Amino acid sequence: MSSQKLMLLLIIGVVLLIAPAANAAEPSGQPPIGAFEPAACMFEFPFFSFMPPESTGFQCGYVTVPEQHANPGGPTIRLPVAVLRTRSETPEPDPLFMAQGGPGGDAFEIFSMTMLNNPIIHDRDLVIFNQRGTLYAEPDLRCIEFYEARPEILPLAPEEAIEREKEILDQCRQRFQSEDINLSAYNSLENAADVEIIRMALGYDRINFYGVSYGTLLALHLMRNHPTHLRSVIIDGVVPTQLNFITQVPQGKERIFNQMFQACATDATCQAEYPDLEQRFFALVDRLNQQPITIPITDPETDVTVEAYVDGEALIDLMFQIFYLSDAYAIFPKVVSDIESGDYSFLQMIWPLFAFDRTLSDGMYFSVVCAEDANFDPGQVPLEGVRPEFAQNAQSELQEYLDVCNFWPVNRLPPAVDEPVVSDIPTLILSGRFDPITPPSFGAAAADFLSNSYNIVSPVSSHGTLGSGGCVDLIVQDFLDNPTQPPDSTCLAGLTPGGFVPKDVIRVDLIRELLGELKMETVLLVGLAGLLLAGVLSASIIWPLAWLINQILNKKPALTLTQKRVRRFGIGLIILFGLLGLFFGVGLGGVSLYAVFANTNLLVLSSLPGWSAPLFVIPWLLLLVALGLIVATVLIWRGSAWSIWGRLYYTFLTICAVGYVVVLSAVGLMTVLV
Repeated sequence: MSSQKLMLLLIIGVVLLIAPAANAAEPSGQPPIGAFEPAACMFEFPFFSFMPPESTGFQCGYVTVPEQHANPGGPTIRLPVAVLRTRSETPEPDPLFMAQGGPGGDAFEIFSMTMLNNPIIHDRDLVIFNQRGTLYAEPDLRCIEFYEARPEILPLAPEEAIEREKEILDQCRQRFQSEDINLSAYNSLENAADVEIIRMALGYDRINFYGVSYGTLLALHLMRNHPTHLRSVIIDGVVPTQLNFITQVPQGKERIFNQMFQACATDATCQAEYPDLEQRFFALVDRLNQQPITIPITDPETDVTVEAYVDGEALIDLMFQIFYLSDAYAIFPKVVSDIESGDYSFLQMIWPLFAFDRTLSDGMYFSVVCAEDANFDPGQVPLEGVRPEFAQNAQSELQEYLDVCNFWPVNRLPPAVDEPVVSDIPTLILSGRFDPITPPSFGAAAADFLSNSYNIVSPVSSHGTLGSGGCVDLIVQDFLDNPTQPPDSTCLAGLTPGGFVPKDVIRVDLIRELLGELKMETVLLVGLAGLLLAGVLSASIIWPLAWLINQILNKKPALTLTQKRVRRFGIGLIILFGLLGLFFGVGLGGVSLYAVFANTNLLVLSSLPGWSAPLFVIPWLLLLVALGLIVATVLIWRGSAWSIWGRLYYTFLTICAVGYVVVLSAVGLMTVLV
């Protein structure tokens, strides 16, 4: 071999030896698996976007996990996490992890506020995380194509809307695949393995785990596959592994509507105000099926208004969604009564929350559902005892799931995932009587195989009982304090459905503005109204003070009889306006507080008690007095009834009064009785 060839071989050998080391030394650009990377909090508080979560103690960041845990050297994804450290001087070492439902829901939107000052976590850390594929996760599997198409879909009849939605989902799938996202990695088993990595990344040995809705299914998989570090588990609105919740929907509709009708029928006041509720509701369904209508609904984010199609089937589906709300049974009769009279205002208020939701991850939803629950035959779904109104489209609706799953590219999970979870981990099972999608029977089915569980049913709750305050929160706190002992649930014994919204109420749109997606312009207008009224009321200080100074200085202006009369007229109008304005402000606040403590469900319907109607006559009286003030101001300037400073101050008072009336009109308080 020539010396040149030998030298060439030596060089190649050295390169081959050095190259792997050089490649290994290069940074991969990916954070290590299982590391917590601090970051600015990615979420905002609902209604309080001006207040950063960090100001309340939240510490946020991301945890990197494998896209597929069986391939730890493959692609990775990032999960958003927020930790609220306890301020207790004797903290418990085991935090409370909280998982949202959906699948595909945003945990931060709900739990960040409901748990912020909840005594349940007074002595332990709170850990909120969003599951893989959901909002703020990387990647984010929300189908953003729906956002642009929603105004196009809402006016369509059901058959056309369904086909258009399938087309959009297929476009969404194609986008995910073009981005090299392996949708088969987004399932409950991978999700459960993520929880273990988050636990290790945050340095906790044992944890307590809370899941609601789909979060309960995740919790059950966690109990089966990763039980070692679980101190206790709370499942709220249970989805047991051995039941397919999709095929149970027709029976669920039958059950929940029966519960709604029964709740009213067994309450004397409700029955008196809303007799024959069941017959009246289905008469509405028939009427709308024969003569569908459209109602305008507004996207709260873009302010775009769309005419949405409503037939009887759509009304049933909308009501079913509304039943997810706490105390929905109490507002249901009033909503039915309003729709009978052609008043769709509540639907117009509540429907946009579902129709324009930008937080739910459709990609995550179908990846989970198609991998775990698409193994059914619509023709074999039992419909015995289900009303024709619920049964007639049940099989076609179930087939729609299968149609999507046929083109959604995920691998089916093994049959073992559908076996019941058997565990002795201390588990608190929570269900609500008025839960439309996960009835108490689901909780009982899970309890049959959990030997150390406590099955609690709230007689007044809906879907997800924690955070509604009062009794259930006390039960959860008692359980977390000592999971090995049955929690004290005696507070449930006396609870019965109540607080039905009466037929005679006054709707106040300002309540919807203040309790809904709070707009800064509304806040500014309400604040401005307070400042303007304070300006008018300043006369109660300035004028007595000016009179006292004049008495001390012995200044007594010489006025003609006409000037005196103009003065008295002007002063009287200011006093009258101030008293009326003060009475209206205090009265409105008092009635609102009454609604909070006597029947919060009034506020859900943006309403106040009917007996408060006379209060809303006052804005019109204020308008009349304000017009009088304008006349008085002109007379005062023409007759020189005051000094120049006195006239300027009176003009200021008039401007404040007129401005106050204008603001009342701008926030809708002038037209409450119209």
